[in-house]
Amino acid sequence: MLRGTRILTIRGIPVHAHWSSAVIIALVGFNIGGVAGPLVGFLAGLLFLGSVLMHELAHAFTARRFGVSTERITLWGLGGIAALGAEAPTPKAEGWIAAAGPLMSAALGGVGMGGASLLHLLDVRGVAVGVLFWLGLTNAVLAAFNLLPGAPLDGGRIVGAWRWSRHGDRYRARGEAAQLGVVLGAAVAGAGAFLAFRGIGSLMVPLTGVFLAVNAATERQAALACRRLAGMSVGDLTWFGIAGAQPQTDVATMLWERSRIGSAGVVALTDPDGNLMGIVTESRMERVPEDQRGTTSLGSLMVPAGNLARSRPDESLVYALARVSPLMPVLTVWTDNRLVGVVPTEWLRTRIATH
Repeated sequence: MLRGTRILTIRGIPVHAHWSSAVIIALVGFNIGGVAGPLVGFLAGLLFLGSVLMHELAHAFTARRFGVSTERITLWGLGGIAALGAEAPTPKAEGWIAAAGPLMSAALGGVGMGGASLLHLLDVRGVAVGVLFWLGLTNAVLAAFNLLPGAPLDGGRIVGAWRWSRHGDRYRARGEAAQLGVVLGAAVAGAGAFLAFRGIGSLMVPLTGVFLAVNAATERQAALACRRLAGMSVGDLTWFGIAGAQPQTDVATMLWERSRIGSAGVVALTDPDGNLMGIVTESRMERVPEDQRGTTSLGSLMVPAGNLARSRPDESLVYALARVSPLMPVLTVWTDNRLVGVVPTEWLRTRIATH
């Protein structure tokens, strides 16, 4: 899961900016600034990032109408992500939540291009009019692109919602949309590579296709896993009770006391007052070279408590797993703001493989 710095809150929805969101501003600023000057380029970049935020807010506010909260919106180098607090309750909700973003982008496109055209008819000229038209055109193109029928694009979500309404299996529908995404990504990558070879366009098109295909393949695997975990709560696969240690404890000592770790596969690090500082996984400790384990502290390997994927024992396991980052594939379990257990990765793999 991408994390960033909280920059504002809009109607109760926290908005975060990942450091890579500066890439959007820089790219727009470079392209527009080369014609209109660096200040105009910078302002155009901010306005474009604002339009991305509007796209994500449309998802979030539509989700709210269907009773689904939004935990945060994160702006990053390839756009934005609205992290919903629960799954859509019905195919209709799923479809409208997905469609809201492209509809907002299309509306912004119409306002931008229409407004610029009207000003042109009124004989109003200038850099601002050109930027307005560019913003409108860019949003219109993004709306069309997002409606392509394959996950992880919004169009793929709409297809998934339609398939869900047809046969009643949410995760089968997601798998079908993801398969379309793999085909779509491969087609975009192939077409882009052919055009680039002919000297038409840039490498951004085939790279975008590869990005789509890889993410769609990941979603296809996730959909398969979700079908096998459907109906389970977090508590069903939780190892309750985690070994504790001080951050100054060395890796060699902790591995020598391996029996204390159990199947949890993690160690909780606390300060002298007993407050949780973070966790260290057994696999991370084992990656430390043997000759360095005696001098490597657990604190130097720690993942801070604020970066952990959290869940409750009674919530859906499928949805809780959506919060887990591939860089830290551990789902922690909390009760009354207290860490009570984890979902062991090995237990998850076994469950998925045997059902």
